[in-house]
Amino acid sequence: MSAQTKPAVVVLAAGKGTRMLSPLPKVLHHIKSRPLLAYSLDLARHLRADPVVVVVGYQAELVRAAFAHDPLLTFALQEPQLGTGHAVMSAAGALKNFNGPVFILNGDVPGLKLATLQTMRQIHESQKNALTVLAMRLPDPGAYGRMLTQGDKLLRIVEFRDATMEQRAISLVNAGIYLARSAELLASLSELTTDNDQKEYYLTDVAADFRRRGLKAAAVEIPAANSFEVMGINDRRELAEAQAIMRDRINEAWLRAGVTFMDPPSTFIEASVRLDRDVRLWPGVILTGRTVVGEGAEIGPYCHLDNCRVAPGAKVPGHQACSGREFEGNAD
Repeated sequence: MSAQTKPAVVVLAAGKGTRMLSPLPKVLHHIKSRPLLAYSLDLARHLRADPVVVVVGYQAELVRAAFAHDPLLTFALQEPQLGTGHAVMSAAGALKNFNGPVFILNGDVPGLKLATLQTMRQIHESQKNALTVLAMRLPDPGAYGRMLTQGDKLLRIVEFRDATMEQRAISLVNAGIYLARSAELLASLSELTTDNDQKEYYLTDVAADFRRRGLKAAAVEIPAANSFEVMGINDRRELAEAQAIMRDRINEAWLRAGVTFMDPPSTFIEASVRLDRDVRLWPGVILTGRTVVGEGAEIGPYCHLDNCRVAPGAKVPGHQACSGREFEGNAD
């Protein structure tokens, strides 16, 4: 498998998200004005993936409609929804003519970084793994699936509900991101059963099957400090927490690039926005879309600029809500 081979990406996006207490599918809830699913699809684009398969289920037509503008996507319907393994089985038809590495991502994990997937693939390639699973070590591993390893080999993944007390004491847990050779993955999916506590097809069971067939499976550990990257969104509290972390991540990068924030916690900037040095942002500023702010410009308090252009040195008065506007000089 060459590092130059384009991967396939399967994004699991079929769940209802019961704890969101909303008729809207979980992956269509927003962080920073974008659906959760959009962040995983961004990663697929940056990986130059082809195909990109989105597994839909609950309110499938709403999810399809939200991303109908993207011609690169293939949608696979999971109906009924019988577990994570069954979700990937639903994508098997779209992968049958693909011969390369397959990433399996989740549509409710907006914090994952491209660099993490690139590192994961480098290790996968260099170790000649057939399966690589992202893992993390937590002091309180809770209900995560436990990773059973031997040296650098992944023996199996045990879901919490099926784990013994001894296995539950393991602190290395499954982060839910997979990279596998396509042919071997499809073969393992055909061997999955529902012989478990939840009577579902567990994707985690492919690790033991790879091992049984003499194929190398390994875990790649993400530092505990980066555990937010693989944090799934299950309720409104977690949605708000993720939004705050992503806001802080973007704001810190701009602070390091020479932008002044009068009140960083109240300032929201989308990743698509571009700022030059010495920009000054007052409290409550929201910058979205393709907004560009020139060097030395100042944005007054409680402005929301969407797809706007602010000339170098311009001063935008507070309490503006604009879309597609250009601000020149001392704007008013």
